[in-house]
Amino acid sequence: MLEQMEMVPGASLAAMALVALFTLAFPLALGLIFWRRAKGRWRFFFLGCVVFPLFALGLEGAINRAVLYGPAGAVLAGNIWLYGLFGGLMAGIFEECGRWCALRLGRRWSRGPQDALMYGAGHGGIEAVLLAGTAMVSNLMLSLAWNSGGPAGAAALMGVDSLTDAQAAALASLAATPAGMFLWSGFERLGAIVLHISLSVLVYAAVHRKGGWYWLPAAIGIHALVDMAAVVTSACLPIPAVEGIFAVLVLGTVLLARWLYFLEKARNPLTFHREEGV
Repeated sequence: MLEQMEMVPGASLAAMALVALFTLAFPLALGLIFWRRAKGRWRFFFLGCVVFPLFALGLEGAINRAVLYGPAGAVLAGNIWLYGLFGGLMAGIFEECGRWCALRLGRRWSRGPQDALMYGAGHGGIEAVLLAGTAMVSNLMLSLAWNSGGPAGAAALMGVDSLTDAQAAALASLAATPAGMFLWSGFERLGAIVLHISLSVLVYAAVHRKGGWYWLPAAIGIHALVDMAAVVTSACLPIPAVEGIFAVLVLGTVLLARWLYFLEKARNPLTFHREEGV
């Protein structure tokens, strides 16, 4: 059976490589743009790279595992709306509170809302690398091993003597998946990075505006809504429709963040030179 499996097409290999490269190059390019043109500081970019895995993969992941593998897990798994609401709220609460802690910690270093742009690029960028980039690299290496060495090559890469039925099924799925489906992953990461930048502006306002605390629950609510919509729509709609709804929600958040960004910039109109520090 394994010997009869088709090879992963070259177009799919190219799509995986492009998405993996995009997840690394795009956030860095945004960081360079925000640094050169908006005078953001690199320390906020790297702060975002640290806070996401700590709050999302560490703290949020631990709570999710405790709930989903506990008595409530079956209830949530049996209702897509409850499952989406739970997942969205967990992501919103932990990521936005982590964002608030980071921007609150960096308040004394901040020169203006441009630092929120840098933080969002780092936060969204490391998420893209860890969640999509590493998966694409893994899929690419596995596909190349299969194409060049067949079952033995794939098994050697996995460090096993022979492929299990589940591993063989995963390889079959990679071979059967159209190249365009891998590119949708890159589109989703593009929207997610833009969303993180926008939400960082909202949380920046919660930290820096007197009486602006409500921007934190606003960011949590928007984050939860976007994630919940992605979970619910993916269960009943094709990927283009899911990504289209996601793009509309992200665009609305961008417009809100743009308005708030320029309000904050008008409140703090100072400009700075890169030579003053990073």
